[in-house]
Amino acid sequence: MILSYLDKKNPKETLKKIIIFFYIYMIVEGMLRKWFLPFLNKEIYFLKDIFLIFIYLYAYKHNFLLKKKISKFLIFLIITSLIFGSIGYSFNKLDILSFILGSRSYWLFAPMFLIIIHVFSFEDVKKFVRINLYFIFPYYILVILQSHFPADKFINSGYNSIVQTPDRPSAYFTYITQNTYYFLFLLSCFYSHSLTQKFINKKKFIFLIILNFLLMGIMIFLKSRASYVFGGAIIIYSLYITLVIREELNLKIKKLLIVLIITPLSFSINSSLFEDQYKRSVERINTDAWEKTSLVINSSIIELDIPNISLLNFNTLETKPVIIDIRDFCSLNSSICRVINELYYITSIKNTSKFGEGIGAGTTIVTYIKKDKRFILGEAENHRILGELGYLYGNMFILLKFLIVIYLNLIFLFTVRVRNKLFYFPLLVFVSVSFLIGPITYTTSFLSFICWFSFGLLISSFNKHDNKSY
Repeated sequence: MILSYLDKKNPKETLKKIIIFFYIYMIVEGMLRKWFLPFLNKEIYFLKDIFLIFIYLYAYKHNFLLKKKISKFLIFLIITSLIFGSIGYSFNKLDILSFILGSRSYWLFAPMFLIIIHVFSFEDVKKFVRINLYFIFPYYILVILQSHFPADKFINSGYNSIVQTPDRPSAYFTYITQNTYYFLFLLSCFYSHSLTQKFINKKKFIFLIILNFLLMGIMIFLKSRASYVFGGAIIIYSLYITLVIREELNLKIKKLLIVLIITPLSFSINSSLFEDQYKRSVERINTDAWEKTSLVINSSIIELDIPNISLLNFNTLETKPVIIDIRDFCSLNSSICRVINELYYITSIKNTSKFGEGIGAGTTIVTYIKKDKRFILGEAENHRILGELGYLYGNMFILLKFLIVIYLNLIFLFTVRVRNKLFYFPLLVFVSVSFLIGPITYTTSFLSFICWFSFGLLISSFNKHDNKSY
């Protein structure tokens, strides 16, 4: 009945509005679960499934889901993952439920990606990014208020004890990692918008300075290592593409001022204004628990004999032992070590079975219903995927993610296929980080949603009118 009513309107435009509504709902969902309806937090967690079924059916009815070639590839990937992911389960009642919920964690938002590349144009993405900039103002205020008030106040309350602490604000969400990725997404939106301006007058320049100041303040309040590392990557990438793209000199100088001068200045002012918050954020750097990472546990000490040649006597050849121990590096650089550990998932292969424990067996919801403590990997995405899908298929699955990231970066850097590169480069960094180490299959939270959503926005950059070539 509802679908018939919507058919009277332009289906593509209607679908765009529904998708934007769902994006807003995914932000609001966390507030409903932890503040307004905490007694219904489990029911609200699954409410989005109903919305998504409606969206997917509407898109399918109007041929906005499977028209492009990439749709067939994604469907093939989903089917193969379900086939191999089912082998680890024994399929009693609990395992059947685990298989369904694990598959949901992996693929619930994937069709949203397909819809976006079918219906969104560059102007649509540009408008969406611009609207998101105004979300920064209430976001900044909320983060400051959460940091200011104690844990027992309503603004820091939650339906359970999942990272609801004033020291690391979770903003609209139920835990800090979602908030970190939301910040990184808004940071990408800011630089995408700033770097594509064809004209920057005084009023617009001041507006961009204010937004930059607010974002740098949020970065400090989050006290997230990921926000520093990957936020820095977004900024550096933005600087690079601003330098290499040809445009009018005065406009280029203004954009470089935003990246090179305004950004570090805003960060410096915020660090002075919120000195205690800044100090605690610095203290958190390199405080990861590196001792239990697969990289450290499965790496042996390497001892090399390095020739020590005397300049006075070439006939005498002595050697001195040099010991290489990854523990020494990780003890000093635990944050970087954590990133390396996530990328270098090969260390977990020897502890993984051929077909794994089953798709989603280590996701948050499956481990909860099965009370299974074997998977303590949590957000260590690639190691967990390997354990779930096995070293046979899981290895191919992870490598495919890596190849997608490499392929996208090569296309954006060295081809002219993508227009408006200035706009899409910050989003490219965000998507690259999400696919390389982001826990996009761990839970059906905002974190997974924003990764698939941004991937759709990025791939829509290949759209040229009604192009069906990808």
